[in-house]
Amino acid sequence: MTFKNRVTRTVFYGYICIVAFFAIIRMLTSFKVLSFSGAWDYAINAFIQIGLMFALPVFIFCFRHKEKPKETFKFFGYKKISFKAIGIAILMGIAVYILNIFVSNFFYSLIKSLGYKGGSSITEGAYPIWLLFINLVCTAVLPAICEETAHRGLVLKGLSPLGRKRAIIISSMLFGLAHMNIQQFFYATLIGFLLGYVASTCDSIYPAMIIHFMNNALSTLMSYSAVKGYKWHFIHNFLNANLATRPILAIVFSIALIVLASLLLWLLLKALFKETVQKRTALLQEEIFKELAKSTYLMELQEVAGGNTNLPTQRNVSFEEFDAIYQQKGLELGYFTKFEARLMFDETPYKMDKVTKTLMITCLALSSIITLFTFIWGIL
Repeated sequence: MTFKNRVTRTVFYGYICIVAFFAIIRMLTSFKVLSFSGAWDYAINAFIQIGLMFALPVFIFCFRHKEKPKETFKFFGYKKISFKAIGIAILMGIAVYILNIFVSNFFYSLIKSLGYKGGSSITEGAYPIWLLFINLVCTAVLPAICEETAHRGLVLKGLSPLGRKRAIIISSMLFGLAHMNIQQFFYATLIGFLLGYVASTCDSIYPAMIIHFMNNALSTLMSYSAVKGYKWHFIHNFLNANLATRPILAIVFSIALIVLASLLLWLLLKALFKETVQKRTALLQEEIFKELAKSTYLMELQEVAGGNTNLPTQRNVSFEEFDAIYQQKGLELGYFTKFEARLMFDETPYKMDKVTKTLMITCLALSSIITLFTFIWGIL
Protein backbone atom coordinates (compact mmCIF):
# COMPACT_ATOMS: atom_id res chain seq x y z
CA MET A 1 0.00 0.00 0.00
CA THR A 2 1.37 3.42 -0.92
CA PHE A 3 1.78 6.16 1.66
CA LYS A 4 -1.00 8.28 0.11
CA ASN A 5 -3.42 5.34 0.08
CA ARG A 6 -2.65 4.62 3.71
CA VAL A 7 -3.50 8.23 4.64
CA THR A 8 -6.78 8.33 2.69
CA ARG A 9 -7.83 4.93 4.02
CA THR A 10 -7.26 6.20 7.58
CA VAL A 11 -9.82 8.94 6.89
CA PHE A 12 -12.58 6.48 6.08
CA TYR A 13 -11.65 3.99 8.81
CA GLY A 14 -12.29 6.81 11.25
CA TYR A 15 -15.30 8.30 9.54
CA ILE A 16 -17.18 5.05 9.04
CA CYS A 17 -17.10 4.54 12.83
CA ILE A 18 -18.68 7.98 13.26
CA VAL A 19 -21.37 7.32 10.65
CA ALA A 20 -22.20 3.86 12.02
CA PHE A 21 -22.70 5.19 15.54
CA PHE A 22 -24.81 8.09 14.26
CA ALA A 23 -26.97 5.69 12.26
CA ILE A 24 -27.59 3.47 15.29
CA ILE A 25 -28.50 6.42 17.53
CA ARG A 26 -30.75 7.95 14.86
CA MET A 27 -32.66 4.74 14.24
CA LEU A 28 -33.07 3.87 17.92
CA THR A 29 -34.40 7.33 18.77
CA SER A 30 -36.68 7.45 15.72
CA PHE A 31 -38.29 4.11 16.65
CA LYS A 32 -38.62 5.22 20.30
CA VAL A 33 -36.25 2.49 21.52
CA LEU A 34 -34.14 5.22 23.10
CA SER A 35 -35.37 8.54 24.37
CA PHE A 36 -33.00 11.30 25.39
CA SER A 37 -34.40 14.32 27.15
CA GLY A 38 -33.21 16.91 29.60
CA ALA A 39 -29.69 16.29 30.95
CA TRP A 40 -29.37 13.03 28.97
CA ASP A 41 -29.85 14.92 25.72
CA TYR A 42 -26.94 17.25 26.56
CA ALA A 43 -24.82 14.33 27.77
CA ILE A 44 -25.25 12.30 24.56
CA ASN A 45 -24.60 15.43 22.49
CA ALA A 46 -21.35 16.06 24.38
CA PHE A 47 -20.33 12.42 23.90
CA ILE A 48 -20.99 12.57 20.16
CA GLN A 49 -19.07 15.82 19.76
CA ILE A 50 -16.10 15.16 22.05
CA GLY A 51 -15.91 11.39 21.77
CA LEU A 52 -16.79 10.75 18.13
CA MET A 53 -16.04 13.97 16.28
CA PHE A 54 -12.92 14.99 18.19
CA ALA A 55 -11.20 12.18 20.12
CA LEU A 56 -11.86 9.35 17.65
CA PRO A 57 -10.33 11.02 14.54
CA VAL A 58 -7.27 12.12 16.53
CA PHE A 59 -6.82 8.67 18.10
CA ILE A 60 -7.20 6.74 14.84
CA PHE A 61 -4.80 9.02 13.00
CA CYS A 62 -2.21 8.83 15.79
CA PHE A 63 -2.58 5.05 16.04
CA ARG A 64 -2.46 4.32 12.32
CA HIS A 65 0.53 6.57 11.57
CA LYS A 66 2.38 6.41 14.90
CA GLU A 67 2.17 10.19 15.22
CA LYS A 68 2.14 12.23 18.42
CA PRO A 69 -1.12 14.14 19.13
CA LYS A 70 0.70 17.48 18.76
CA GLU A 71 1.88 16.57 15.27
CA THR A 72 -1.56 15.22 14.34
CA PHE A 73 -3.27 18.45 15.41
CA LYS A 74 -0.83 20.46 13.33
CA PHE A 75 -1.51 18.22 10.32
CA PHE A 76 -5.25 18.75 10.88
CA GLY A 77 -4.65 22.49 10.53
CA TYR A 78 -4.20 23.68 14.10
CA LYS A 79 -1.88 26.49 13.02
CA LYS A 80 -2.04 29.78 14.89
CA ILE A 81 -3.38 32.93 13.25
CA SER A 82 -3.12 36.62 14.13
CA PHE A 83 -5.69 38.64 16.08
CA LYS A 84 -6.50 40.49 12.86
CA ALA A 85 -7.29 37.18 11.15
CA ILE A 86 -9.56 36.25 14.08
CA GLY A 87 -11.46 39.52 13.65
CA ILE A 88 -11.87 38.92 9.92
CA ALA A 89 -13.15 35.38 10.57
CA ILE A 90 -15.72 36.74 13.06
CA LEU A 91 -17.07 39.14 10.42
CA MET A 92 -17.20 36.26 7.94
CA GLY A 93 -19.21 34.26 10.47
CA ILE A 94 -21.80 37.06 10.67
CA ALA A 95 -22.04 37.21 6.86
CA VAL A 96 -22.42 33.43 6.70
CA TYR A 97 -25.26 33.55 9.24
CA ILE A 98 -27.12 36.16 7.15
CA LEU A 99 -26.75 34.00 4.03
CA ASN A 100 -27.70 30.91 6.02
CA ILE A 101 -31.07 32.41 6.98
CA PHE A 102 -32.16 32.79 3.37
CA VAL A 103 -30.63 29.54 2.09
CA SER A 104 -32.10 27.43 4.91
CA ASN A 105 -35.53 29.07 4.59
CA PHE A 106 -35.51 28.44 0.84
CA PHE A 107 -34.69 24.74 1.18
CA TYR A 108 -37.09 24.30 4.08
CA SER A 109 -39.90 25.83 2.02
CA LEU A 110 -38.97 23.50 -0.83
CA ILE A 111 -39.12 20.26 1.17
CA LYS A 112 -42.17 21.50 3.10
CA SER A 113 -44.01 21.85 -0.20
CA LEU A 114 -43.25 18.15 -0.75
CA GLY A 115 -44.92 17.21 2.53
CA TYR A 116 -42.07 17.37 5.04
CA LYS A 117 -43.12 18.24 8.59
CA GLY A 118 -40.17 19.56 10.56
CA GLY A 119 -40.22 20.17 14.26
CA SER A 120 -39.97 23.60 15.81
CA SER A 121 -36.54 24.71 16.94
CA ILE A 122 -37.89 27.27 19.37
CA THR A 123 -37.60 26.28 23.01
CA GLU A 124 -40.95 25.97 24.72
CA GLY A 125 -41.61 27.45 28.15
CA ALA A 126 -39.04 29.15 30.36
CA TYR A 127 -35.59 29.83 28.96
CA PRO A 128 -33.26 30.86 31.82
CA ILE A 129 -29.90 32.45 31.08
CA TRP A 130 -27.97 29.42 32.36
CA LEU A 131 -29.70 27.27 29.76
CA LEU A 132 -28.63 29.73 27.08
CA PHE A 133 -24.98 29.24 28.07
CA ILE A 134 -25.37 25.46 28.04
CA ASN A 135 -26.96 25.65 24.59
CA LEU A 136 -24.14 27.89 23.35
CA VAL A 137 -21.60 25.32 24.52
CA CYS A 138 -23.49 22.37 23.03
CA THR A 139 -24.57 23.95 19.74
CA ALA A 140 -21.78 26.46 19.04
CA VAL A 141 -18.55 25.81 20.98
CA LEU A 142 -18.39 22.00 20.76
CA PRO A 143 -19.53 21.71 17.10
CA ALA A 144 -17.11 24.45 16.04
CA ILE A 145 -14.17 22.58 17.57
CA CYS A 146 -15.17 18.95 17.20
CA GLU A 147 -17.03 18.91 13.86
CA GLU A 148 -14.28 20.99 12.26
CA THR A 149 -11.64 18.60 13.61
CA ALA A 150 -13.46 15.69 11.97
CA HIS A 151 -14.34 17.34 8.64
CA ARG A 152 -11.77 20.07 7.97
CA GLY A 153 -9.07 18.21 9.91
CA LEU A 154 -9.30 14.46 9.34
CA VAL A 155 -11.32 14.41 6.10
CA LEU A 156 -10.16 17.53 4.25
CA LYS A 157 -6.46 17.19 5.06
CA GLY A 158 -6.48 13.40 4.90
CA LEU A 159 -8.00 13.46 1.41
CA SER A 160 -5.50 16.00 0.06
CA PRO A 161 -3.91 13.32 -2.20
CA LEU A 162 -7.18 13.42 -4.21
CA GLY A 163 -6.61 17.09 -4.99
CA ARG A 164 -8.00 20.21 -3.35
CA LYS A 165 -11.34 20.32 -5.21
CA ARG A 166 -12.25 16.69 -4.56
CA ALA A 167 -11.20 16.92 -0.92
CA ILE A 168 -13.41 19.99 -0.38
CA ILE A 169 -16.41 18.44 -2.17
CA ILE A 170 -16.23 15.12 -0.30
CA SER A 171 -15.65 16.77 3.09
CA SER A 172 -18.57 19.18 2.55
CA MET A 173 -20.91 16.37 1.48
CA LEU A 174 -19.98 14.30 4.54
CA PHE A 175 -20.44 17.39 6.70
CA GLY A 176 -23.94 17.96 5.33
CA LEU A 177 -24.88 14.29 5.65
CA ALA A 178 -23.42 14.12 9.17
CA HIS A 179 -26.39 16.19 10.37
CA MET A 180 -28.58 13.27 9.19
CA ASN A 181 -31.48 15.63 8.77
CA ILE A 182 -33.01 16.56 5.42
CA GLN A 183 -33.87 20.00 6.77
CA GLN A 184 -30.22 20.78 7.53
CA PHE A 185 -28.47 18.82 4.77
CA PHE A 186 -28.63 21.39 1.97
CA TYR A 187 -27.36 24.50 3.73
CA ALA A 188 -24.95 22.49 5.91
CA THR A 189 -23.34 21.14 2.74
CA LEU A 190 -23.02 24.66 1.30
CA ILE A 191 -21.53 25.96 4.54
CA GLY A 192 -19.24 22.93 4.62
CA PHE A 193 -18.01 23.79 1.12
CA LEU A 194 -17.26 27.35 2.23
CA LEU A 195 -15.52 26.20 5.41
CA GLY A 196 -13.45 23.70 3.44
CA TYR A 197 -12.44 26.42 0.98
CA VAL A 198 -11.50 28.76 3.83
CA ALA A 199 -9.49 26.09 5.69
CA SER A 200 -7.58 25.00 2.58
CA THR A 201 -7.01 28.57 1.38
CA CYS A 202 -5.71 29.80 4.73
CA ASP A 203 -3.92 26.53 5.60
CA SER A 204 -5.42 26.74 9.09
CA ILE A 205 -8.51 25.23 10.69
CA TYR A 206 -9.05 28.13 13.11
CA PRO A 207 -10.87 30.52 10.69
CA ALA A 208 -13.32 27.71 9.82
CA MET A 209 -13.87 27.05 13.54
CA ILE A 210 -14.60 30.73 14.20
CA ILE A 211 -17.03 31.02 11.26
CA HIS A 212 -18.78 27.81 12.36
CA PHE A 213 -19.03 29.09 15.93
CA MET A 214 -20.41 32.50 14.92
CA ASN A 215 -23.08 30.98 12.67
CA ASN A 216 -24.30 28.54 15.35
CA ALA A 217 -23.99 31.04 18.21
CA LEU A 218 -26.03 33.71 16.40
CA SER A 219 -28.70 31.11 15.60
CA THR A 220 -28.87 30.11 19.28
CA LEU A 221 -29.05 33.75 20.40
CA MET A 222 -31.87 34.45 17.96
CA SER A 223 -33.84 31.49 19.33
CA TYR A 224 -33.31 32.84 22.84
CA SER A 225 -34.45 36.31 21.81
CA ALA A 226 -37.57 34.81 20.21
CA VAL A 227 -38.59 33.26 23.52
CA LYS A 228 -37.73 36.39 25.50
CA GLY A 229 -39.31 38.75 22.98
CA TYR A 230 -36.31 41.05 22.62
CA LYS A 231 -36.41 43.99 20.22
CA TRP A 232 -34.09 42.56 17.56
CA HIS A 233 -36.44 39.60 17.19
CA PHE A 234 -39.38 41.97 16.75
CA ILE A 235 -37.45 43.52 13.85
CA HIS A 236 -36.95 40.04 12.39
CA ASN A 237 -40.68 39.27 12.72
CA PHE A 238 -41.64 42.66 11.25
CA LEU A 239 -39.50 42.03 8.16
CA ASN A 240 -40.87 38.52 7.76
CA ALA A 241 -44.48 39.71 8.07
CA ASN A 242 -44.07 42.53 5.55
CA LEU A 243 -42.01 40.52 3.07
CA ALA A 244 -44.52 37.65 3.22
CA THR A 245 -47.30 39.95 1.94
CA ARG A 246 -45.09 41.54 -0.75
CA PRO A 247 -43.54 38.66 -2.75
CA ILE A 248 -41.81 40.90 -5.35
CA LEU A 249 -40.29 43.07 -2.62
CA ALA A 250 -39.25 39.91 -0.76
CA ILE A 251 -37.45 38.52 -3.84
CA VAL A 252 -35.65 41.81 -4.54
CA PHE A 253 -34.71 42.25 -0.90
CA SER A 254 -33.44 38.67 -0.62
CA ILE A 255 -31.37 38.86 -3.81
CA ALA A 256 -29.86 42.21 -2.77
CA LEU A 257 -28.96 40.92 0.68
CA ILE A 258 -27.48 37.69 -0.71
CA VAL A 259 -25.36 39.62 -3.23
CA LEU A 260 -24.12 42.05 -0.58
CA ALA A 261 -23.34 39.27 1.90
CA SER A 262 -21.56 37.23 -0.80
CA LEU A 263 -19.49 40.24 -1.86
CA LEU A 264 -18.59 40.92 1.77
CA LEU A 265 -17.56 37.28 2.19
CA TRP A 266 -15.33 37.45 -0.88
CA LEU A 267 -13.60 40.64 0.29
CA LEU A 268 -13.12 39.23 3.78
CA LEU A 269 -11.72 35.98 2.38
CA LYS A 270 -9.14 37.92 0.37
CA ALA A 271 -8.18 39.86 3.48
CA LEU A 272 -7.98 36.62 5.49
CA PHE A 273 -5.75 34.99 2.85
CA LYS A 274 -3.44 38.01 2.91
CA GLU A 275 -3.29 37.91 6.72
CA THR A 276 -2.52 34.17 6.90
CA VAL A 277 -0.90 32.44 3.93
CA GLN A 278 0.64 35.50 2.29
CA LYS A 279 2.30 36.61 5.52
CA ARG A 280 3.64 33.12 6.22
CA THR A 281 4.83 32.79 2.61
CA ALA A 282 6.66 36.15 2.78
CA LEU A 283 8.40 35.13 6.00
CA LEU A 284 9.33 31.73 4.60
CA GLN A 285 10.63 33.34 1.40
CA GLU A 286 12.77 35.72 3.46
CA GLU A 287 14.26 32.84 5.45
CA ILE A 288 14.98 30.87 2.25
CA PHE A 289 16.79 33.83 0.67
CA LYS A 290 18.84 34.29 3.82
CA GLU A 291 19.83 30.62 3.75
CA LEU A 292 20.72 30.79 0.04
CA ALA A 293 22.78 33.93 0.59
CA LYS A 294 24.58 32.27 3.48
CA SER A 295 25.22 29.14 1.40
CA THR A 296 26.50 31.20 -1.54
CA TYR A 297 28.81 33.22 0.72
CA LEU A 298 30.32 30.09 2.27
CA MET A 299 30.90 28.57 -1.18
CA GLU A 300 32.60 31.76 -2.37
CA LEU A 301 34.88 31.76 0.67
CA GLN A 302 35.78 28.18 -0.07
CA GLU A 303 36.58 29.04 -3.72
CA VAL A 304 38.71 32.02 -2.71
CA ALA A 305 40.58 29.91 -0.16
CA GLY A 306 41.31 27.46 -2.99
CA GLY A 307 42.82 30.24 -5.13
CA ASN A 308 39.88 30.82 -7.50
CA THR A 309 39.17 34.55 -7.80
CA ASN A 310 37.02 34.38 -10.96
CA LEU A 311 33.71 33.92 -9.17
CA PRO A 312 30.39 34.10 -11.05
CA THR A 313 28.23 37.16 -10.38
CA GLN A 314 25.21 34.91 -9.87
CA ARG A 315 24.93 31.33 -8.66
CA ASN A 316 22.37 28.97 -10.15
CA VAL A 317 20.34 27.14 -7.52
CA SER A 318 19.11 23.66 -8.37
CA PHE A 319 15.51 22.65 -7.70
CA GLU A 320 16.71 19.93 -5.31
CA GLU A 321 18.69 22.48 -3.24
CA PHE A 322 15.78 24.94 -3.13
CA ASP A 323 13.36 22.13 -2.24
CA ALA A 324 15.58 20.96 0.62
CA ILE A 325 15.89 24.50 2.02
CA TYR A 326 12.13 25.05 1.65
CA GLN A 327 11.38 21.91 3.66
CA GLN A 328 13.99 22.72 6.28
CA LYS A 329 12.77 26.28 6.87
CA GLY A 330 9.11 25.27 6.73
CA LEU A 331 9.73 22.71 9.47
CA GLU A 332 11.74 25.19 11.57
CA LEU A 333 9.00 27.83 11.34
CA GLY A 334 6.34 25.23 12.19
CA TYR A 335 4.39 25.68 8.94
CA PHE A 336 4.16 21.92 8.49
CA THR A 337 5.27 18.72 10.18
CA LYS A 338 7.54 15.98 8.82
CA PHE A 339 4.44 13.88 8.15
CA GLU A 340 2.76 16.73 6.27
CA ALA A 341 5.96 17.45 4.33
CA ARG A 342 6.18 13.81 3.31
CA LEU A 343 2.64 14.00 1.94
CA MET A 344 3.16 17.38 0.27
CA PHE A 345 6.38 16.43 -1.51
CA ASP A 346 5.39 12.89 -2.46
CA GLU A 347 5.21 13.10 -6.26
CA THR A 348 4.08 9.52 -6.88
CA PRO A 349 0.76 9.32 -8.81
CA TYR A 350 -2.23 8.60 -6.59
CA LYS A 351 -5.11 6.29 -7.38
CA MET A 352 -7.65 5.35 -4.73
CA ASP A 353 -7.55 1.59 -4.12
CA LYS A 354 -10.64 -0.63 -3.98
CA VAL A 355 -10.77 -0.92 -0.18
CA THR A 356 -10.58 2.86 0.32
CA LYS A 357 -13.16 3.46 -2.41
CA THR A 358 -15.51 0.92 -0.82
CA LEU A 359 -15.15 2.59 2.58
CA MET A 360 -15.88 6.01 1.05
CA ILE A 361 -18.98 4.76 -0.80
CA THR A 362 -20.20 3.06 2.39
CA CYS A 363 -19.85 6.28 4.38
CA LEU A 364 -21.72 8.33 1.76
CA ALA A 365 -24.40 5.68 1.19
CA LEU A 366 -25.15 5.04 4.86
CA SER A 367 -25.32 8.77 5.64
CA SER A 368 -27.53 9.38 2.60
CA ILE A 369 -29.96 6.58 3.55
CA ILE A 370 -30.40 7.91 7.08
CA THR A 371 -30.83 11.48 5.78
CA LEU A 372 -33.38 10.30 3.22
CA PHE A 373 -35.33 8.47 5.91
CA THR A 374 -35.56 11.66 7.98
CA PHE A 375 -37.44 13.08 4.99
CA ILE A 376 -39.71 10.02 4.82
CA TRP A 377 -40.30 9.99 8.59
CA GLY A 378 -40.92 13.75 8.43
CA ILE A 379 -43.65 13.20 5.85
CA LEU A 380 -45.17 10.26 7.69
